[in-house]
Amino acid sequence: MTDRLLDTDERRELTGEDLLIDRFLPRFDVTLIEHVVADADIAETWRALRDLDVLRVHSPLMDAAMRARGVPEALARRFRGAAPAEPPAELKLFGGKVALPGWLPLGETPGREVVLGAVGRFWQPDIQWYDVGAMTPAEFTAFAEPGWGRIAAGFSLRPYGPARTLVTYEARTATADPASARRFARYWWLVRPFVRVVMQAALRTIRQDAEALDDGRPAPVTDGPLHRWTRRQYQGARPHGVARLMNRSAALAYAAGVLPHRAVTLEVPGRRSGRPVSVPLVVADHEGERYLVAMLGERTQWVRNVQAADGHVVLRHGRREAVRLEEVPPAERPPILRRYLAVAPGARAHIPVDRHAPVEDFAPVAAGLPVFRIVAE
Repeated sequence: MTDRLLDTDERRELTGEDLLIDRFLPRFDVTLIEHVVADADIAETWRALRDLDVLRVHSPLMDAAMRARGVPEALARRFRGAAPAEPPAELKLFGGKVALPGWLPLGETPGREVVLGAVGRFWQPDIQWYDVGAMTPAEFTAFAEPGWGRIAAGFSLRPYGPARTLVTYEARTATADPASARRFARYWWLVRPFVRVVMQAALRTIRQDAEALDDGRPAPVTDGPLHRWTRRQYQGARPHGVARLMNRSAALAYAAGVLPHRAVTLEVPGRRSGRPVSVPLVVADHEGERYLVAMLGERTQWVRNVQAADGHVVLRHGRREAVRLEEVPPAERPPILRRYLAVAPGARAHIPVDRHAPVEDFAPVAAGLPVFRIVAE
């Protein structure tokens, strides 16, 4: 067999199509590219991408990284005495009720590719975002103001065989001056692994949603080693060993208000001792109301304490809030449980319904999972 060089026409046939991201950020300091193959056609994968809610993108490492990233801002808020901002119930990349803060839609090829852009000082402890609300895609491309950096995030879909789709997520960053480039290089060295984790989590969510749409069934419930270990730590509806230690630490952190606003510490008198008992919980929002869910069921100790106290408790998250918890009838619980799984990744090991499942799939388990509406005293 004789090796030969490809001629010009053959090379042209092997050249890929132009990418939208090349139009808006052709030169960049760094880039990161991740891929995933979805067992769904391009139409369903595109629909999953367009419906992506970034608040549903989770992984254990990503959640830990996001909490750590938010600590400086939370501490600064506490120092200023400012209350944390209430985030929206959903935050979609495209066409949501609330626009994705700081991001500008740059271009789209329906069914194939979409690109977003942002400008900011990403290397600061509390990221400063440039107001791109009135900026056009052409102005983003030409932006060269010193002291700022640009990000272009592009999602592209390509057929992968007859019935699957290759999803690519690329994030490029460019700075406009040497000083900013040096600052960003130091920052990038530190955060690059975490950025990769976030991108991979986003692609997994798109893949799961696309596959659920493609076959008409909810994505399968994850039952990996971490979930099995978590369930063992809560056998008998009580925390054991490591879980007890983690809960005590979380209760202190939640009460201090240095973690996301959904994380609160419930303080309720013990039904036998009368002494305050502190429990770390996650607040689920649904149709303008706030709720607490007992992921371990009716035998959960804090549920019995709340019932004995006639619902009068205190929630702490940087400040003290006296509230009354009203138990929600089982028939009204399914949509709240679905929302709870979307915002509380740690509960997914204990509730045997996938968070992407239709609301009606939560009805069979609703009676055994107490839900309480939070009412201000």
